[in-house]
Amino acid sequence: MLVKTEMRELLQRNPLFIAFDDERFEQVAAAAQLIRLNPQQVLFQRGDQARSFFVVIEGQVKLFLQSRGGDEKILALVNSGQAFAEAVMFMQGPIYPVSAGATEPTALISIPNADFLAALKGDTGTCLRLLGVLSQRLHAQIEEIEELTLESAGNRLIRHLARRAVRDPDGTLRVHFDETRQMLASQLSIKPETLSRLTRALTDAGLIEADGRDIVIRDMEQLVKHEM
Repeated sequence: MLVKTEMRELLQRNPLFIAFDDERFEQVAAAAQLIRLNPQQVLFQRGDQARSFFVVIEGQVKLFLQSRGGDEKILALVNSGQAFAEAVMFMQGPIYPVSAGATEPTALISIPNADFLAALKGDTGTCLRLLGVLSQRLHAQIEEIEELTLESAGNRLIRHLARRAVRDPDGTLRVHFDETRQMLASQLSIKPETLSRLTRALTDAGLIEADGRDIVIRDMEQLVKHEM
């Protein structure tokens, strides 16, 4: 189990805490708690009162909505080092607008909203720096919404692959997937069978190839120019 010292070090590397001086950081870190989740265990449901926000230490958390019929729409996957539900604390009568649950064995740190807000009071500089961090995240989410509503399914897949590609030591461009195909399809707002068809079309065009759970991009320049 993570000890308090390790929790502090992990929090200090997160953008939400970089702006704090030592005194205010210790004030918040002292209230932080470690939570462990099993695969598919729900952390909170949409509509629950939002008393804390979270930083993922290991594993993965999905943020999702569920229809009355039980269909699940994954809005985001939160990985190690990333925070979520932090913007909710600034709302009046805050409740979680989505549900959250683990996709695999997951450890995360829970930070009480009340302690975080108390550390912000009286420190305009820290507030402005935090506002900058939240504004960047909002901008990224707006871009994602525009992509989901304005782009075709094929172009959404291409943009997603290009955004996630990482170059191997040998120069190979690779996209690694921890999530299942169904989860990826939900993120892109397409059906799993549509995702399979689009992936097959890009493979047949010689732009990508499958390598286990990874996708290797054979020609990035032509991939981003490709229209589907």
